[in-house]
Amino acid sequence: MIDTITTEIGEGAERIRLDVEDSIAVLTLCRPDKLNGWSWESTRQLGLLADRIRFDASVRAVLLRAEGRAFCAGIDVTAPGGAITGGSAAERTRNYYEGIRWVHERFAVLARLPQPVVAAVQGYCLGFGFELALMADVRVASEDAVFALPEARLGVAVDAGGDLRIAREAGAGWAKYLALTGRRIDAATAERLNLVQLVVPEAELDATSRALAAEIAPPP
Repeated sequence: MIDTITTEIGEGAERIRLDVEDSIAVLTLCRPDKLNGWSWESTRQLGLLADRIRFDASVRAVLLRAEGRAFCAGIDVTAPGGAITGGSAAERTRNYYEGIRWVHERFAVLARLPQPVVAAVQGYCLGFGFELALMADVRVASEDAVFALPEARLGVAVDAGGDLRIAREAGAGWAKYLALTGRRIDAATAERLNLVQLVVPEAELDATSRALAAEIAPPP
């Protein structure tokens, strides 16, 4: 189900690309044909790349961005290895629990990076995508961005900590409202709730977020 051993990213298997430009590590979700849908493999690659950034003295800030018309539309249900396996209900429950615990550990590497992280969000930012964006220190959204935790409408739990992060930024009431209803909010509402710090036209998202990362941590 989950590859916890391999430390390489095979040709054609790239989910996240890392480029270092002018002291900024740019992490790009690079599956636009899948709306950058999230998978176990995406989580593995995020942990690997965050670890590389962590001890890179040349990196002073991180920009988390995505290719295409969506930041991340949530779980990619078509991704290989997505099913929770096990010979019994108890074993499947245990494997799911350990899988989510492993996801939290990988996400924590990004959330606890010593370098500040700026997220640039466009289009759909749903489920795991929303939770990923919430791990950044500062979020910039394009005017077309849409945020939601749709898990409740699918009969599954919000299990990557997004509800807790919303509670911290917007309050417990909004965290419960979004997690229990699965409703979508636009960029202006997200900004009003302190879930986004800047809202810009779509054409200005990349330049604005890169300039912000450079302003936060300019090169020495």
